[in-house]
Amino acid sequence: METAEISETEPIYRDTSLCYQCAKCSSGCPIAEEMDMYPHQVIHLVSLGLEERVMDTHTIWICANCYACSVKCPNDINITGIMNNLKEKAIERGISPKTPEVYKFHKVFANDVLRRGRAHELRIMGEYNLRNKKPFQNAMLAPKMFFKNKLKILPPKSVKGFRKWVTRLIGRKND
Repeated sequence: METAEISETEPIYRDTSLCYQCAKCSSGCPIAEEMDMYPHQVIHLVSLGLEERVMDTHTIWICANCYACSVKCPNDINITGIMNNLKEKAIERGISPKTPEVYKFHKVFANDVLRRGRAHELRIMGEYNLRNKKPFQNAMLAPKMFFKNKLKILPPKSVKGFRKWVTRLIGRKND
């Protein structure tokens, strides 16, 4: 099995003013129809310095963190990273999540990925259910997923260089 490696030269964020509103991010987003503001509109408002307006939407809270928007962006703007940054700023400013259950899942998912650079579905599902005080909510799905080889008991191997990359990223953020 090949292991993914994080590039040392990969840009973390690109300037939001590079966005020319092509809307490829919005057209590529798998949950755009559920959003009250499309990803390209979020980037536009952020580039205008209107972050507060964005923090009062459901969009940043329901972002799936799938990076489909960032991959589609012709100017390499890390839209997913910006959405996550907006969530963090909203929490810091005392703005409560518009969809708390999605935010709980986001935290569980992000913390799991920070461990190894890859998600472990069994751990995510278990921890999320425990945080929601419904430990057996998805219990009947587990055997079906396991026998279809969609649920691994053991966590995946870490991505080579991931911890070093995260440490560097966090260091930049704290500067």
